[in-house]
Amino acid sequence: MSLWGPRHPRVPDLKSIILPPYEIPDLIVIGGVIVENRGDAPANNVKIVLEYADTNSDRIRNLQVVSDAEYIMLGGGEQQSFATLRVRRLGAGQRMVIYFSGPSRIQPRVRVTHYEG
Repeated sequence: MSLWGPRHPRVPDLKSIILPPYEIPDLIVIGGVIVENRGDAPANNVKIVLEYADTNSDRIRNLQVVSDAEYIMLGGGEQQSFATLRVRRLGAGQRMVIYFSGPSRIQPRVRVTHYEG
């Protein structure tokens, strides 16, 4: 125990923020998701899933990722109704921005998970 009280374990804290959509009328809607680690430890084995509820009509037209960490696309993506990305390690303070475009203002569901091991 230190003089300043008990030590708290370092832990990752993943947050996702869905950016408001930007519409180019009669053409396309552009949106995005920011995933960031606000904790004080790296998050390992991060999985990010974006998916539209109506898989028959809502499709991702374009997808671009700007990331502080290396990632791989596990499935989906352009011309699909979902995208699944994996990041081996998202360090403390690091972030990813996933831009996507589609036919309507419908926002995808976003799930961000991670596990240690």
